[in-house]
Amino acid sequence: MSNMITYRTRSPFLTQSRLFDDFMRPFFSSPVPASFRVDVKDLGDSYLMEAELPGVERDNVEIDLDDGVLTIRAEWNQEKKDENKQYLISERRYGKVERSFSVENIREDEIKAEYVNGILKLTLPKKTPESRQLRKIEIQ
Repeated sequence: MSNMITYRTRSPFLTQSRLFDDFMRPFFSSPVPASFRVDVKDLGDSYLMEAELPGVERDNVEIDLDDGVLTIRAEWNQEKKDENKQYLISERRYGKVERSFSVENIREDEIKAEYVNGILKLTLPKKTPESRQLRKIEIQ
């Protein structure tokens, strides 16, 4: 697959059409993100995960933990109406985002979450490394 080449046409009509599409995309594209940004900091004995969820109400954020996988879900449904003498503007915004993370080396029962001003902060305490012992297996 590394030698796969993208097909591009040389037609001037299609080039102008793509230019128009790219120019108009910011006006007609959905403002709903496909995902959300996450920063993870190593604090030594724990990790600090900060997820950006601007405009999402606290009640619309859900965190699940299942079999070593942490899942963050957020949903929003907003409507804004602005009435003027000559026109009415009505804007709606709806979206759902979800991301999952492996938390195999985290003490799951000690995870803490805080949500302030559109930032979800999760404190993920690390498990202490277990000492490994060499075990000999006898051949029968």
